Amino acid sequence: MTTPAARRTVPAPPLGRLARAAACLTALLAGGCGVGGGQIPDTRFFVIDYLVPAAPQAGQALPVTVGVESFRSDAVYRTDRMVYRKVPYRVDFYPYERWGARPDEFVTDRLLDHLEASRRFKEVVRASGGAASDYLVRGRVKRFEEVGSPNGKFSALAQVEIFLVERRSGKVLLQRQLSHSAEAKSQPPQGFVEAMAESLKNLLSEAAGQIAEAIARHNGGARP
Repeated sequence: MTTPAARRTVPAPPLGRLARAAACLTALLAGGCGVGGGQIPDTRFFVIDYLVPAAPQAGQALPVTVGVESFRSDAVYRTDRMVYRKVPYRVDFYPYERWGARPDEFVTDRLLDHLEASRRFKEVVRASGGAASDYLVRGRVKRFEEVGSPNGKFSALAQVEIFLVERRSGKVLLQRQLSHSAEAKSQPPQGFVEAMAESLKNLLSEAAGQIAEAIARHNGGARP
């Protein structure tokens, strides 16, 4: 038999306490209630977009079409998150700053610009669009990051591996791993972005020159 004491229920909390808990939960979801109450900063997006001036026309362009495949990236750079490194075996990411595209997409687009501006070929095309070409450029982004130093300065490091393949035979005519680092002239993230643009411009200018020389040699040694 159940006694009156056993049937006794726990008293409901006062209405004021429930209302306060509900208000606190609402404030917590909105970032308030005394826990990290500051407003979350907006995410900012940055791009690598610089002008590549056309080279002076020095003789006739080689009568070939060069295709550029979409570059790939090592796993850590296969994202739009901006990477920085303070020690060799650890990487970190900017919390609220992102690239406007992945590093491999920047490298592909800018290499197309450099090859077109060189005026050394009949045509330069994006190979992923299915366009026919005589030569194919492939590549991988190995490093694309901000690197700190013990003296408090930092730089932008870009490292890219490139391959040049003759389309008809499949023969690899060129394989290079190129790196370039530029020291930032102002504080991050803007200083890092500007340094990366400088670093990538120098690296891809060198890559475009080596690609042109390799194609010229393959076409009988004529200098484009």
